[in-house]
Amino acid sequence: MYVKTDKLDIYNDSAIILDKKIPKKIISWITILIILMILFVVFSFVPFNIYKTFVGYIYIEDNNSYVVLSINESDFPINKNNKLYIQNKKYDYEVVMIQEDKLVLNINLDDNLKIQDNQVLLNILKNRTTLFEIIKNKIKRGFGV
Repeated sequence: MYVKTDKLDIYNDSAIILDKKIPKKIISWITILIILMILFVVFSFVPFNIYKTFVGYIYIEDNNSYVVLSINESDFPINKNNKLYIQNKKYDYEVVMIQEDKLVLNINLDDNLKIQDNQVLLNILKNRTTLFEIIKNKIKRGFGV
């Protein structure tokens, strides 16, 4: 039943007004906008970890195991309270010495890794940030601020 909407009276023709359906295009756009808003909130405010991967060499002296790493200037500052992972296992470490481009860490390693001059991959937690912060910093650097 087709009725002109400009002649409708909201008091007398309320059944026709209530029976009128919302177009599917509008429902689709609203759904897409809600999903995009949820994704924006998740990416903006949920933090994630940024790890730096290093190749280290194990050095054993007096029943203590040390790992020697090569580092760059971009790896500074070295934080003492960061997390370190070797083969997906968390280890506590202590910074023993920083010398030019080498970093020496005292780590209590498992027995299967304690081999002189063994090469291991270390993942050190560098930062905890959000995607919003990364995008904001890239925009600032782009404008030279």
